[in-house]
Amino acid sequence: MHWQKKYSALTNEPNISYENLSCWLKNRKSLTNHLKNLADLRIEQITSNNKNFSLSEKYYFKPFRAESLYLREVLIYANNFPVMYARTVLPYKYLRGHWKDIKKLKTSPLSSVVYERASIKRSSFTYATSATCNGVKKVMPYGSLEKDFVIARQSSFTYKQKSILLSEFFFKALNKFDY
Repeated sequence: MHWQKKYSALTNEPNISYENLSCWLKNRKSLTNHLKNLADLRIEQITSNNKNFSLSEKYYFKPFRAESLYLREVLIYANNFPVMYARTVLPYKYLRGHWKDIKKLKTSPLSSVVYERASIKRSSFTYATSATCNGVKKVMPYGSLEKDFVIARQSSFTYKQKSILLSEFFFKALNKFDY
C-alpha cells in the first residue's frame, strides 16, 4: 500500500460524491458516533486468525516482531451496508496498560477507548486510494468487499508514549450517508 499525506486525486469511481467523502475523511472525531446519529450501526468483530500485517503496520512497529503484535479487525455496517473495515494494531505488551480495554471491545467502537482522555493524541492522516492500495487483498478478510473499496486512511493514537495504529478502509456504501 502506498500511503500519502493528501488525497486530492482520490479515485475515478463513478457515483461517488467527493465532497461528502471528503467530510468523512477529514473528520478527526469518532466516525462511528457520527454514523450512529444517521443510521442503524452494527460492528462485527472479525475473529479470523488473520495475521497478515501490511508493510506500513510492520514498519510502524518495526522494533516489534509480527508475533508480538495484536490485531483487532472489525467490519462496520450502517443500515446493513458495509461502510468500513478497520484494523487496530498494537504490541501485545501495551494491552497491560491503558490500551487493555481494546481487547475487551468486541462489537463496541474503538472510540470508547481513544476519545476517553484528552491526553490521547491523534496523528495526522495518511491516505491510500484503491489504485495505490494493491496490498488491500492481503489484509482484507473478505475478498468480496475489495471491489467496493474506495479509499483508506491511517492514523495513530498515542498515550504516554505508547501508540496504536488504526487503518480504516472505506467502502462505496459510506456515500449513502450524507455527512
